[in-house]
Amino acid sequence: YNNLKLIFVGRLVDQKDPQTFFNALKIISNKIKFKAIIIGKGIYLNELKKFTNENKMKNFVKFLGWQNNPFKYLRSADMLILTSKYEGLPNVLLEAVYLKKFIISSKCKTGPKEILDNGRGGELFKIGDHIQLAKKIVEYSKSKKKYNKKINFAYKRLYRFDYKKNLNMYLKLIKTHL
Repeated sequence: YNNLKLIFVGRLVDQKDPQTFFNALKIISNKIKFKAIIIGKGIYLNELKKFTNENKMKNFVKFLGWQNNPFKYLRSADMLILTSKYEGLPNVLLEAVYLKKFIISSKCKTGPKEILDNGRGGELFKIGDHIQLAKKIVEYSKSKKKYNKKINFAYKRLYRFDYKKNLNMYLKLIKTHL
């Protein structure tokens, strides 16, 4: 039985709501074995490190700061967690889908819901609901294979975010209206 490798990539600020992720980690820390990698820096860094120490999670939570290329860390993870309160088009989600990683994301008004096709390509949870997030992480850890369908579904739908294709579409639209 090996550790579940979780990754969080984002600024440690209110918009990204990393505290929800840490509250979920606290819940799962006595349920499953995991390692969590935190990539990013921001005003909550010291607070989150303190929370990690106080809740005896120092051995399974690593803070790597800002990384120029988080790709290699994302590649070695099992799952990407996104806890944002709001998003535009979060590139890290597209990168995780491309690398065929399982994604659990908050259900922001825009962004993750589209990328994950309302949950058909990953799991969505209510913004700020660390209990629901913790449950979804534990469920995944118990039966990873069950979620391969969602991973592959998201991967097959990635073409929708091909910017070259989308730019060409916009160019055609503009040309027909000139």
